[in-house]
Amino acid sequence: MIRSALVLAFLCLGGCSSVQQWIGVAEPDDEAPVVDEVPDGPPLIASVDVDSLPEPEAKPEPLSQYGNPETYAVDGVTYTIAPVGPGFSEIGTASWYGRKFHGQLTSSGEPFDMFQFTAAHKTMPIPAWIRVTNLENNQSLVVRVNDRGPFKENRVLDLSWAAAKRLGFSDKGTAQVSYEVLTVPTSDAALIANPLAKPAQAIFQVTAVSTEIQAQKVADQIREAVSSELATVRIESNGAGLFRVQVLPKTDLSVEREIYEQLVALGWSPQRLIAK
Repeated sequence: MIRSALVLAFLCLGGCSSVQQWIGVAEPDDEAPVVDEVPDGPPLIASVDVDSLPEPEAKPEPLSQYGNPETYAVDGVTYTIAPVGPGFSEIGTASWYGRKFHGQLTSSGEPFDMFQFTAAHKTMPIPAWIRVTNLENNQSLVVRVNDRGPFKENRVLDLSWAAAKRLGFSDKGTAQVSYEVLTVPTSDAALIANPLAKPAQAIFQVTAVSTEIQAQKVADQIREAVSSELATVRIESNGAGLFRVQVLPKTDLSVEREIYEQLVALGWSPQRLIAK
C-alpha cells in the first residue's frame, strides 16, 4: 500500500500501500520542504456501483514474496508477522483508505485498487481472505488482505473505500468490526507459481532535501559505506525543488537486508519502495 510508511512499500505499500519488506519512515532533513499532502477520500467521480459488485470468493493463494518479512518497523514500532489459521477472529476499529493511494503499490506488490474489496492488516500473512462484519449494522463482506496497516493505535484493519462503502461506514471514517480468517496463504512450494514471486526492483528512499548540494552530500556518504557491487545510489528530482536520495539494491532479499542494515548504521531510517 505500503501510507505511513510506504508499506511497506512493500512491505508499503497504503494508505497502507505500498509499504514494504523492511520498512521505516525516512528521516526528513531539517531544511527539507514539507510536501503537500494529497487528501484521501472517496473517488471524485463515483464510476463504480459498489453495491452491484459481486462478493469475492475466498480461495487459498501462494504466500507473497513481498510483504511477509519476519519483522518490520514503522514510526519506531516493530511488528512481527504472526501466523494465523482459518477461524481466527478479532474485534476492533476499522478505517479505510481511498483515492490518495489508488494505483500505488501495496505491501504485496500489487497496485491498490480502491474499487476492489481489499484490506490491510499489520501482522497477518498475506494474501489472506477474511470476512469482515460491521458490528454497527451487521453488514458483512469477504475481503482480501494484501497490504500492511493501519498504523494508528487501536485499529485492526484498514479497508479499501469500496469495502467500507459496502459495509456502510465510508461516510464516517471508522467503525467497530469483527473479522474471521477464511483462508491463509499456502507455503513455499506454491510460491514458485506465484507471479508476484518474480523479483521486483526495490528502492530505499533515504531522505528528501531541498537542494541538490544537500542530496549530493548524503549520496556521497552512502557511496562510501555501500559497495557499488551491491547497490546503486541515485538522486531523483521532482522538478519542484525536492531532491530524493535513493538506494537501489540488487534484487536479492539477502542483499536488501544487508543494505538496509548499512543505511540504519549510518543513522538513517530508510523507506522501502518498489519500482513501478
